[in-house]
Amino acid sequence: MKKVLLSLLVVFASLALFALEPVYDVSGTAGFEFKMDESALDIEKVLTSDLSINVSFTTELPATLTAGFTFSPVTVTTESTPVYDTDSATTDVLTSVVVEPGLSLRYVQYEEEAWLLRFEPNVIALSNYTLSGYTNAVGSLKLGLKDYGVNLVLADRLAGEVTPHATGDFAIPGNWILGASYDLDVSGVKGLVAGAYKFEDATNNRVTLEGKVTEVPVPGSLSADLVFGLLNFGDDTTDDSTSAYRVDLAYEYPLEMDPVTVTPHVGFTWQNNLETVYAEEGGAGLFVADKQEVTAGVDVSYLAAPLTVDLTDKLTINLLDATPVYSLALTPTVEYAISDLSVVGVEVPVEVADLTDFASTLSITPHGYLTYGVAEVPVTLAADVYYFFEDGEPEENPIAYIANVSYAINDYISAGAHLGNETLDVYGNVNGADTLADLHWYLYLKAQFKF
Repeated sequence: MKKVLLSLLVVFASLALFALEPVYDVSGTAGFEFKMDESALDIEKVLTSDLSINVSFTTELPATLTAGFTFSPVTVTTESTPVYDTDSATTDVLTSVVVEPGLSLRYVQYEEEAWLLRFEPNVIALSNYTLSGYTNAVGSLKLGLKDYGVNLVLADRLAGEVTPHATGDFAIPGNWILGASYDLDVSGVKGLVAGAYKFEDATNNRVTLEGKVTEVPVPGSLSADLVFGLLNFGDDTTDDSTSAYRVDLAYEYPLEMDPVTVTPHVGFTWQNNLETVYAEEGGAGLFVADKQEVTAGVDVSYLAAPLTVDLTDKLTINLLDATPVYSLALTPTVEYAISDLSVVGVEVPVEVADLTDFASTLSITPHGYLTYGVAEVPVTLAADVYYFFEDGEPEENPIAYIANVSYAINDYISAGAHLGNETLDVYGNVNGADTLADLHWYLYLKAQFKF
């Protein structure tokens, strides 16, 4: 605890020494949850927080110098050191744990009326395919020319390459990315034009060009994303170069005829060879699989309180294979507001993976739900029922039942019970059912507050 207080005093004294004006941003959720089921009990903490210190440097120049930090009151660092005997053989591993506060730099930015210079100890994004959070970097600099909508970024992907006072021949440094972007805003057309050159070594250099349109002065909503990437191989074991491209267009036009809204929509996506050119980004989560498809549909929404009816649909033509594959996704939803506290509804997602083989590729997952708030007491009852019909036949356990009851003791504390036979995917979505013999239950007491 003394180390924590001492470190805080050092940080704050340093800020005062340089006549800084820190602003402390703290937000998150804190509390606990007590759970009990037929086999065990858990008492778990609930804590999600975002604590940062934004510092404004006081200057007399027509400029602003700011910095951002993230402060961790407790940072645990574990270090392992091998122990050797006289024969240089490992006999043991000495492990030490250091617990101390942590302070990390988020950014430093110098800004004037017409331009700014920003540093971040990671990559500064221009767009998804040029410089993005999917690409790693140890540091990057951004020069923004605000009057012209131009941004220049230099990102360094490897630290410790420069040796002070060393001699040698000048060479283009490896592991860096040079990017530029232009904020497009011409005659009502808004978007982004960006490009980047990624240099790793003589056998792997990449050039990316991208154009995005987010707003066009036409009725409805039109968006476009165009990407071209060229990866150059300089060795003798591969092709000299390989290219990739992506064309993504979408348009929708809502027709509002109260209480009905009809929204026709079309889309076109054509991307090829991104897996090779953007291998690093794909491994980090960017969707890069080859895709050639056309989509179309008409969504309908009817709102006449207390009744809401929605129909979303999308016909997809997959042109990636020699023979086009036609698929359909259709979801009608009907919801009725019983009161301000209660609602009942049903949604029926229908998917046909191949319309030429309708019977065996049909999947239907009807989902009925009820949320009932008991009048004059803070009790809420909820029930869900799912039916799983996958690839033309019912699942082994086709029905999932879920029941919940919760009691709000006050604005911060609630208690309740859950009963069901549902199974969940990694995202917490219901994706199947166990047998009724495997019906599970748990009780909970939860206290949470936001700050």
